[in-house]
Amino acid sequence: IAMHIENMLSVREKRLTLPPSEITMLPGQERLYSRGEVDEIPDWVHELVVDRLVTHGVIPEGFVNSAVINDYQPGGCIVSHVDPIHIFERPIVSVSFFSDSALCFGCKFQFKPIRVSEPVLYLPVGRGSVTVLSGYAADDITHCIRPQDIKERRAVIILRKTRPDAPRLNSSSLSPSIHSSERRHILKAKRSHRKADPDAAHRPRILEMDKELQRRSLSSRQRRHDGDSSENSWRRADEREPGSRYTHDHAPARRVKMRRH
Repeated sequence: IAMHIENMLSVREKRLTLPPSEITMLPGQERLYSRGEVDEIPDWVHELVVDRLVTHGVIPEGFVNSAVINDYQPGGCIVSHVDPIHIFERPIVSVSFFSDSALCFGCKFQFKPIRVSEPVLYLPVGRGSVTVLSGYAADDITHCIRPQDIKERRAVIILRKTRPDAPRLNSSSLSPSIHSSERRHILKAKRSHRKADPDAAHRPRILEMDKELQRRSLSSRQRRHDGDSSENSWRRADEREPGSRYTHDHAPARRVKMRRH
């Protein structure tokens, strides 16, 4: 079954660049696209995925009304997030294809370059497996896909139910002067063809704040070194010319510190 679905995903690869069901905004402000802006769930997703999950009692019949396909290339990721509670009901169901990976909980991301903290929980996700999130796992802790966990191409079909009272964007807020067909073209997601390095996240990284700390440390050491050098120079001058401290009338001479630049 997994191979059959993967074949369907490969055949329809160019058609999978559809806009997601919701627009990402600040947490708590996410909205659904207006009705008609997103295509209906394809029949093959119902037949090969949804209906089988219903048959095995994973989800009730008629539950799913939203399907999103995430297609990850090696080194791809999705940052830590909680699926908007005001948009989607629980549970959240995902089915994995093409390769094994992992779902991580409680990670923190840092960028430029990207770094990910150790997860609170590391959940292996095998090819063909079904993951169901509800309760604490769905609402009270973030989940993510780390770059180092995507070694090969991986696709995930995410099945959810949107709440009937979920807020939506008005068609006019997108652009009243753009026709529906043109608006759809604009909203299509762009897919990057740049190959990411799956091992990049394992390499030691230096953040800008780390560089600044290093610069301050070097500057501090340099100042101490300059101070030591000038003191040593003054002492050496005294040792070489013991009588040079005083003039011919025995008045104390002015001390001059020598600094190395």
